[in-house]
Amino acid sequence: MASAQEKYARKTGPGSPAVQNYNAAKGRMVQNYGRGLAEFLGGAPSGSVIQAYQNGIAAAQYRGGDPGKWAVNFRAKMMGG
Repeated sequence: MASAQEKYARKTGPGSPAVQNYNAAKGRMVQNYGRGLAEFLGGAPSGSVIQAYQNGIAAAQYRGGDPGKWAVNFRAKMMGG
């Protein structure tokens, strides 16, 4: 279990591929949000709404996973819970 927790921490922690993937996806997040909102509203959303979302995504920082929480959830799943 300790080895699996260490691997999880390494793959989700600072500088990991997960951080790089998250940052690379930020542009798609904004595009998909705008597209989905336009479909929902039946037309283009307000530019200020999209700008606010874009600002929020730009400021967002990836938080790595918690190896302790992962271990608790993994054990629960393996025990049928």
